[in-house]
Amino acid sequence: MAEPIIWLHEDALRLSHPVFRAAPPNARIIHIWDDAYLQTVGYSLKRLVFIYETLCALPLEIIRGDRIAVLSCSDIGDVYIPSSINPAVQTIIEIVSREKKVTVVAEEAFVTLSKPKDFTRFFQYWGKAEKSAFLHNGGADA
Repeated sequence: MAEPIIWLHEDALRLSHPVFRAAPPNARIIHIWDDAYLQTVGYSLKRLVFIYETLCALPLEIIRGDRIAVLSCSDIGDVYIPSSINPAVQTIIEIVSREKKVTVVAEEAFVTLSKPKDFTRFFQYWGKAEKSAFLHNGGADA
């Protein structure tokens, strides 16, 4: 029987992500180490080592292969995926959802901004966010 999985991609490498509350307790946690993808994104060796060391500290299975091929495997049932702004992850979600039931779980907000804006640079965002970033719950209680 196909088992539910949590695909923990590099944008959500933490056990406190809400995807773990959304998925069934028996869901298998995997990360897919896709060499072709990693070459296209151009991560530095330091970044790859960081990702790998983080993965080794988590209770998950690392599978080496093509992300779409692994997620489309017949042994895999429902797929729970942390949301991401990464276009490559969004494309994979779109493709896999054609064959499987996919649940995308949104991230909890880092900060609460009174007027959300489209920021073109990080420092524009941080200039607004830093005021509440260090408050309890990112300023959501204020």
